[in-house]
Amino acid sequence: MEPLSFQKYICSLNPAVLPRILRICSGVYFQGSVYEISGNECCLSTGDFLKIIAIKLQKVICEDVEMGQTTELPLTFKGLFQTSPDPQPYASLEELIRSKWRAQEAQPLCFVSATDVAVNRQVIPKAQPIFLEALQGRKAAVRTAGSHGELHWFSLPRSLRGRFFECGGQRDLTLQEVLGLQGGWPQRLFCPALGSCPILLSPVYEVQAIMHLRKDVVKIPSTLEVDVEDITEEVQHIHFIKPLLLSEVLQMEEALPVRAEILEGPSSLAVFKNDWIARLQKGQQIQIHGKGCAWKVLASARKGTRHFLLSSAYQGRFRRRPREFTTAYELAASLQASQRLRVVVTQDCEGHEEDMPSLSVGDRLEVRCLLQASTSTTVLLCNRSSIEEEEGEESEELMLPLDLRGSFVEEMCDSKKYSLAEILEQLPLPCDVKVVAKDPSLTRDMLSSFSALRLEVRVTEPFLVSSFCEEPNKSFEIPPRWLDMSLFFTEEPVHPQAPSTDWSRVEELKEPFYYHLLKQLPGSSAPPPPRPPRRKEAVGKAGLRTAKATGPEKAKPPSLPVSKSPLSQKTRSPFIARSTPNEYSMHLRLQRASQPSKTPKDKGAETSDSDHDYETVDEDLQKTICKMQTVFPF
Repeated sequence: MEPLSFQKYICSLNPAVLPRILRICSGVYFQGSVYEISGNECCLSTGDFLKIIAIKLQKVICEDVEMGQTTELPLTFKGLFQTSPDPQPYASLEELIRSKWRAQEAQPLCFVSATDVAVNRQVIPKAQPIFLEALQGRKAAVRTAGSHGELHWFSLPRSLRGRFFECGGQRDLTLQEVLGLQGGWPQRLFCPALGSCPILLSPVYEVQAIMHLRKDVVKIPSTLEVDVEDITEEVQHIHFIKPLLLSEVLQMEEALPVRAEILEGPSSLAVFKNDWIARLQKGQQIQIHGKGCAWKVLASARKGTRHFLLSSAYQGRFRRRPREFTTAYELAASLQASQRLRVVVTQDCEGHEEDMPSLSVGDRLEVRCLLQASTSTTVLLCNRSSIEEEEGEESEELMLPLDLRGSFVEEMCDSKKYSLAEILEQLPLPCDVKVVAKDPSLTRDMLSSFSALRLEVRVTEPFLVSSFCEEPNKSFEIPPRWLDMSLFFTEEPVHPQAPSTDWSRVEELKEPFYYHLLKQLPGSSAPPPPRPPRRKEAVGKAGLRTAKATGPEKAKPPSLPVSKSPLSQKTRSPFIARSTPNEYSMHLRLQRASQPSKTPKDKGAETSDSDHDYETVDEDLQKTICKMQTVFPF
């Protein structure tokens, strides 16, 4: 078909033949590739394709032919219309008769007058249809219909002057009937309710259409000044691309499995360290098999900065490893309800204050609970016994400050081999393990190279099981919430067989994402990222000075649940700890009081040092001093 204006095409379109495909022959452009006015699409470029799926009448514009004024008719307008196929006015009745009257035609000639016509003391109102039935010499026999349907006959002189218009013979059409008329628009009509002058009616429609790379159905006003061409019969095979986000596909399980092509890759690739994630680029075709139902377990290498997500499909076997602790605070954080925690001291720990206990290699501690020793001090209550003590001997009660540093290993005896599912069922997390049997389905099981892994928490994030179209047998799991991207479904057939190889049984996480993930997990107490290394100057100066404990400046450990039960009233060992980590001991106070005062220059140097160092306790230096005092008693 020849190109038409969009308005003319839509007004002549029969809704029963939808959908129709159009090509934009002459487009319109509003300041941008996508620009909306009042919720309507107002930018159509030349060459664009439209698939019209529905049209909806919005309003009807009425224009007075003589005055040029326009008004908007409500869709509930009750007035009646008569069609006027000939817009030419005639100056006399004789002129109209000569141009339009055909005696051989069976139907009478219908016309209207622009002014009232007086006939035998009666008046024919303007715009009322008058039907010419016959000619009688210099007279014309006419009739009109009254308000109650009765007929009135008159004789009008053929020489009657005025402004007369032919009407099409149809009368009493409602607005909806007029809009259903076939033919070109705007339509020239008469409506007594709107005056005696002919009017032009122009309907305005809201067109609902589908376009390339548009996610939703676009709404276009029919008055948009573009030319279109109907190409429905020529392009039956055309496929309109509808972009989708991977997170939206997650809610479309009924459409899966499906093949898709990536329009835009993930905005962030800083999630996994693997080979397949870098291939998720524009133009890559993938097959989405379905929604993954496997849970994951977050794991970390006990010594190092490597972190992993283990799938529930992982088939390796684990053996429990005793947990290692370096501070009393870690012991307190590992306490769990109805679980006993027993540890063995593996390194001598000398108290830095007079009333703080000393721990020796081989001491066995049963960690009991946290106590509030004072308004500002929380301690860890433990029972101590040595390996040489007999079973019947009463253990010693200790109170350890939470910042006490040492070396502790969990006391346990468990040689059973566990699967990942058995660990979650039988053991509390976090749990330290070692892989003792590799997953046979993996070409290289990287987990077996670590001496210890800490299984931290179970993750129930939804995944989409996918594969590359060129490698349909190797699947991977994409987490849409972490790796969202834009794609569209293709009409190509999917691979019928399920993948046999799973690339996502073990996924290594990038370190920044690991800490981000910990914050997102419910009920997770995420540890802070590791501190940056100290400068070399600071390391050298830290080894030359003893520990300083300035109360307001010293970082306090995070708050933990504290038991409010009173201390046991039984006789305690003289080694019961009552020291507080944020106070100076008397020995240090006397020692510092005897030191000469520093000059302003010295004070400035000390301030500079403390601003750039971490306050640490050099335990090796203290142990060396103690041994020298034992050998050289002077």
